[in-house]
Amino acid sequence: MKRKIILLFFVFTGLFTGLIAQDGARRNFNIPDIPGYHTLKCDFHIHTVFSDGLVWPTLRVVEAWQEGLDVIAITDHIEYKPFKSDVNTDLNRPYQLAADKAEKLGILLIQGGEITRRMPPGHSNALFLDDVNRLDTAKWEDAFAEAKRQGAFIFWNHPGWKAQQPDTILWFDEHSGLLNQGMLHGIEIVNYKEYYPAAFAWALEKDLTLLGNSDIHGTIAQEYNLAQGEKRPMTIVFARERTVKGVKDALFEKRTVVYFDGDLYGREEWLKRLFAACTGQENNARASVNNRRSVFVTNYSGIDFHLVPGKEAQGYGLIYPLDLPAYSTIELSIKLNGDAAAVQGSIPLGFVVENAFIAPGKPLNTTIRF
Repeated sequence: MKRKIILLFFVFTGLFTGLIAQDGARRNFNIPDIPGYHTLKCDFHIHTVFSDGLVWPTLRVVEAWQEGLDVIAITDHIEYKPFKSDVNTDLNRPYQLAADKAEKLGILLIQGGEITRRMPPGHSNALFLDDVNRLDTAKWEDAFAEAKRQGAFIFWNHPGWKAQQPDTILWFDEHSGLLNQGMLHGIEIVNYKEYYPAAFAWALEKDLTLLGNSDIHGTIAQEYNLAQGEKRPMTIVFARERTVKGVKDALFEKRTVVYFDGDLYGREEWLKRLFAACTGQENNARASVNNRRSVFVTNYSGIDFHLVPGKEAQGYGLIYPLDLPAYSTIELSIKLNGDAAAVQGSIPLGFVVENAFIAPGKPLNTTIRF
């Protein structure tokens, strides 16, 4: 009898373990909060079998959980549904199916849809919709107007997509019209595995929110080598509150930075704040003797940073590019000569953050004090 009880215990324990582990382990990817804001890792362009994606909506939530994301938007094509004979054609259904799983795993889920039209204006995502079905209109102008009526945040998808602009990347009059009517709020400067410098420049010029998204159709594991640390692109959002409303407010107020293939892209204000939150420094008193000064520089985030010393720093002997890997601390020291040896207080030296860009081809500058 005792043996049977023990056997049953292991059977039920195994079943219970299977139930609680079915969503897999979460690979934590830390990007620290900045003062006054929650830093949220987001993907606002995702497809399921309810348009031309290859997975069920709940799997999109599980993938996001496993990758360490905080927010996703399911944005199935409104006009293009190749599997409509096999799945429900209600465009709100993907969100409804995924909502419980998202709540369970603590993922903020946003209801959206992709307005899928020829260029111009091309494809655009509308987020925070009440009823996606109402955007299924004969004219694209009516679809945008309905999205605006529902208070949606609307952004232009993959503006450099070769299928629609094979030889160039152009801003059309139709996009100016949408912008002027309050029906274009953001633009993807990164989509899937492509970065569009022209879109980055347009975002800064036309005051649009910067976005980077996966546009995933297959599974994340099929499209990205997760075992080698490859990550989908993501939009980093700075939200005052960790809610869907907080995300919506942040997008409309342009509080975003894009992370893609190890690089960061953003407006200088937010990129500076993010870098400051990710890194810190302290004096290395034991090594700061005689004419030497030494500091420890720490990276608290999951992002690798690459620093290049400026001209003044090079004059103090810091002549090589520096790697500041994720979750690491490095030691930097300078040698003071002549009059500099008598300097009281800290000496600020400039560095370029080689993989953080405040405009196309323009990296972020930062300061380390010795």
